[in-house]
Amino acid sequence: MQAQDLTGLRVLPHAGAGSTFSGWQSEGEVPSALDVPLDLGDEVYGATLQLQPAHAGETWRVRVQYETSLVLSAGGPHLDLTDWKHCVSEWEPAARTGPVSFVLPTPTPEQQACFPDYTPAELERAVREAVMDDPAQADRWLQGLRAGPAAKDSPVSPFAGISAVRARIEVLRKGGWVAVATLTFLPPMGC
Repeated sequence: MQAQDLTGLRVLPHAGAGSTFSGWQSEGEVPSALDVPLDLGDEVYGATLQLQPAHAGETWRVRVQYETSLVLSAGGPHLDLTDWKHCVSEWEPAARTGPVSFVLPTPTPEQQACFPDYTPAELERAVREAVMDDPAQADRWLQGLRAGPAAKDSPVSPFAGISAVRARIEVLRKGGWVAVATLTFLPPMGC
Protein backbone atom coordinates (compact mmCIF):
# COMPACT_ATOMS: atom_id res chain seq x y z
CA MET A 1 0.00 0.00 0.00
CA GLN A 2 1.14 3.48 -0.77
CA ALA A 3 0.38 6.00 1.98
CA GLN A 4 -0.96 8.47 -0.55
CA ASP A 5 -3.54 6.16 -2.22
CA LEU A 6 -6.45 7.62 -0.21
CA THR A 7 -6.56 11.03 1.39
CA GLY A 8 -9.87 10.39 3.09
CA LEU A 9 -13.01 8.30 3.44
CA ARG A 10 -16.52 9.07 4.54
CA VAL A 11 -19.76 7.22 5.02
CA LEU A 12 -22.78 9.39 4.33
CA PRO A 13 -25.71 9.39 6.74
CA HIS A 14 -28.75 7.37 5.70
CA ALA A 15 -31.33 9.36 3.77
CA GLY A 16 -34.29 7.58 5.40
CA ALA A 17 -35.99 8.81 8.56
CA GLY A 18 -35.74 5.41 10.28
CA SER A 19 -31.97 5.53 10.86
CA THR A 20 -29.98 7.21 13.60
CA PHE A 21 -26.66 6.79 11.78
CA SER A 22 -25.23 10.27 11.30
CA GLY A 23 -22.31 9.26 9.12
CA TRP A 24 -18.58 8.90 9.64
CA GLN A 25 -15.41 10.45 8.25
CA SER A 26 -11.77 9.41 8.48
CA GLU A 27 -9.33 11.76 10.10
CA GLY A 28 -5.97 12.24 8.45
CA GLU A 29 -4.19 9.64 6.33
CA VAL A 30 -6.12 6.44 5.73
CA PRO A 31 -4.22 3.46 7.22
CA SER A 32 -4.36 -0.02 5.68
CA ALA A 33 -6.64 -1.21 8.53
CA LEU A 34 -9.05 0.93 10.50
CA ASP A 35 -11.62 -0.06 13.17
CA VAL A 36 -14.75 2.10 13.32
CA PRO A 37 -16.89 1.55 16.46
CA LEU A 38 -20.57 2.22 15.84
CA ASP A 39 -23.07 3.59 18.34
CA LEU A 40 -26.16 1.74 19.47
CA GLY A 41 -28.68 1.73 16.63
CA ASP A 42 -26.16 2.71 13.95
CA GLU A 43 -26.05 0.56 10.83
CA VAL A 44 -23.84 1.02 7.81
CA TYR A 45 -26.00 -1.27 5.65
CA GLY A 46 -27.28 0.73 2.70
CA ALA A 47 -25.03 3.69 3.52
CA THR A 48 -22.81 5.24 0.85
CA LEU A 49 -19.03 4.96 1.26
CA GLN A 50 -17.19 7.71 -0.59
CA LEU A 51 -13.48 7.42 -1.33
CA GLN A 52 -11.18 10.39 -1.63
CA PRO A 53 -8.33 9.12 -3.83
CA ALA A 54 -5.04 10.95 -3.92
CA HIS A 55 -4.98 10.65 -7.73
CA ALA A 56 -7.88 10.95 -10.17
CA GLY A 57 -8.55 8.45 -12.91
CA GLU A 58 -7.98 5.14 -11.12
CA THR A 59 -10.57 2.36 -11.00
CA TRP A 60 -11.81 1.44 -7.53
CA ARG A 61 -14.02 -1.21 -6.01
CA VAL A 62 -15.31 -2.00 -2.52
CA ARG A 63 -16.15 -5.46 -1.25
CA VAL A 64 -17.92 -6.25 2.02
CA GLN A 65 -17.72 -9.18 4.45
CA TYR A 66 -19.79 -9.92 7.57
CA GLU A 67 -18.60 -11.66 10.72
CA THR A 68 -21.06 -13.03 13.27
CA SER A 69 -20.45 -13.89 16.90
CA LEU A 70 -22.64 -15.55 19.51
CA VAL A 71 -24.53 -13.43 22.04
CA LEU A 72 -26.23 -14.66 25.20
CA SER A 73 -29.28 -12.57 26.00
CA ALA A 74 -31.14 -12.46 29.31
CA GLY A 75 -33.92 -10.10 28.27
CA GLY A 76 -31.76 -7.00 28.57
CA PRO A 77 -28.33 -7.94 29.92
CA HIS A 78 -26.20 -9.70 27.33
CA LEU A 79 -22.84 -11.40 27.04
CA ASP A 80 -21.06 -10.95 23.70
CA LEU A 81 -18.77 -13.87 22.88
CA THR A 82 -16.73 -11.95 20.31
CA ASP A 83 -13.48 -13.74 21.20
CA TRP A 84 -14.89 -17.19 20.48
CA LYS A 85 -16.11 -18.84 17.27
CA HIS A 86 -17.27 -16.81 14.27
CA CYS A 87 -18.98 -17.24 10.96
CA VAL A 88 -17.35 -15.16 8.23
CA SER A 89 -19.14 -14.53 4.94
CA GLU A 90 -17.62 -14.43 1.49
CA TRP A 91 -16.64 -11.01 0.17
CA GLU A 92 -19.44 -9.43 -1.87
CA PRO A 93 -19.32 -6.31 -4.03
CA ALA A 94 -20.73 -3.00 -2.91
CA ALA A 95 -22.87 -1.34 -5.57
CA ARG A 96 -21.00 1.39 -7.44
CA THR A 97 -22.98 4.64 -7.72
CA GLY A 98 -20.10 6.70 -9.11
CA PRO A 99 -16.37 6.37 -9.74
CA VAL A 100 -15.61 6.67 -5.99
CA SER A 101 -19.03 6.08 -4.36
CA PHE A 102 -20.32 2.69 -3.23
CA VAL A 103 -23.48 1.59 -1.43
CA LEU A 104 -22.69 -0.95 1.28
CA PRO A 105 -24.95 -4.01 0.95
CA THR A 106 -27.44 -5.22 3.53
CA PRO A 107 -26.69 -8.70 4.91
CA THR A 108 -29.14 -11.47 4.14
CA PRO A 109 -30.99 -13.19 7.00
CA GLU A 110 -28.70 -16.18 6.43
CA GLN A 111 -25.58 -14.01 6.80
CA GLN A 112 -26.98 -12.44 9.98
CA ALA A 113 -27.82 -15.80 11.59
CA CYS A 114 -24.79 -17.81 10.42
CA PHE A 115 -22.82 -19.47 13.22
CA PRO A 116 -20.73 -22.67 13.40
CA ASP A 117 -21.98 -25.67 15.36
CA TYR A 118 -20.87 -25.99 18.97
CA THR A 119 -21.41 -28.35 21.88
CA PRO A 120 -22.79 -27.35 25.30
CA ALA A 121 -19.33 -28.02 26.77
CA GLU A 122 -17.68 -25.66 24.25
CA LEU A 123 -20.23 -22.95 25.04
CA GLU A 124 -19.66 -23.38 28.78
CA ARG A 125 -15.88 -22.97 28.29
CA ALA A 126 -16.46 -19.86 26.16
CA VAL A 127 -18.71 -18.30 28.83
CA ARG A 128 -16.22 -19.05 31.60
CA GLU A 129 -13.37 -17.55 29.55
CA ALA A 130 -15.43 -14.45 28.70
CA VAL A 131 -16.07 -13.67 32.38
CA MET A 132 -13.05 -15.40 33.93
CA ASP A 133 -12.61 -12.57 36.43
CA ASP A 134 -16.09 -13.29 37.89
CA PRO A 135 -16.86 -17.04 38.23
CA ALA A 136 -20.17 -16.29 39.99
CA GLN A 137 -21.31 -14.27 36.99
CA ALA A 138 -20.33 -17.13 34.66
CA ASP A 139 -22.39 -19.51 36.83
CA ARG A 140 -25.44 -17.19 36.57
CA TRP A 141 -25.17 -17.09 32.77
CA LEU A 142 -24.79 -20.85 32.57
CA GLN A 143 -27.69 -21.54 34.96
CA GLY A 144 -29.95 -19.29 32.87
CA LEU A 145 -28.77 -21.00 29.71
CA ARG A 146 -29.46 -24.48 31.11
CA ALA A 147 -32.93 -23.41 32.25
CA GLY A 148 -33.78 -22.34 28.71
CA PRO A 149 -36.56 -20.02 27.55
CA ALA A 150 -39.15 -21.63 29.85
CA ALA A 151 -37.30 -20.41 32.96
CA LYS A 152 -39.17 -17.88 35.10
CA ASP A 153 -36.01 -16.20 36.42
CA SER A 154 -33.30 -15.01 34.05
CA PRO A 155 -33.83 -17.20 30.99
CA VAL A 156 -30.81 -16.99 28.71
CA SER A 157 -31.04 -17.41 24.95
CA PRO A 158 -28.11 -17.69 22.56
CA PHE A 159 -28.28 -16.04 19.14
CA ALA A 160 -25.86 -15.06 16.40
CA GLY A 161 -25.37 -11.40 15.58
CA ILE A 162 -23.12 -9.39 13.31
CA SER A 163 -20.04 -8.34 15.25
CA ALA A 164 -18.02 -6.89 12.36
CA VAL A 165 -18.70 -5.47 8.91
CA ARG A 166 -15.53 -5.23 6.84
CA ALA A 167 -15.27 -3.00 3.77
CA ARG A 168 -12.17 -3.73 1.69
CA ILE A 169 -11.18 -0.91 -0.65
CA GLU A 170 -9.24 -1.98 -3.73
CA VAL A 171 -7.71 -0.22 -6.73
CA LEU A 172 -7.04 -1.74 -10.16
CA ARG A 173 -3.32 -1.70 -10.96
CA LYS A 174 -1.48 -3.55 -13.75
CA GLY A 175 -4.52 -5.74 -14.41
CA GLY A 176 -5.04 -6.85 -10.80
CA TRP A 177 -6.91 -5.63 -7.74
CA VAL A 178 -4.72 -4.27 -4.94
CA ALA A 179 -6.12 -3.90 -1.41
CA VAL A 180 -5.53 -0.36 -0.19
CA ALA A 181 -7.50 -0.27 3.07
CA THR A 182 -9.93 -2.36 5.11
CA LEU A 183 -12.48 -0.64 7.33
CA THR A 184 -13.97 -2.76 10.10
CA PHE A 185 -17.23 -1.37 11.39
CA LEU A 186 -17.96 -2.69 14.90
CA PRO A 187 -21.66 -2.57 15.81
CA PRO A 188 -22.66 -3.00 19.45
CA MET A 189 -24.12 -6.46 19.95
CA GLY A 190 -26.92 -7.91 22.00
CA CYS A 191 -29.15 -4.85 21.89
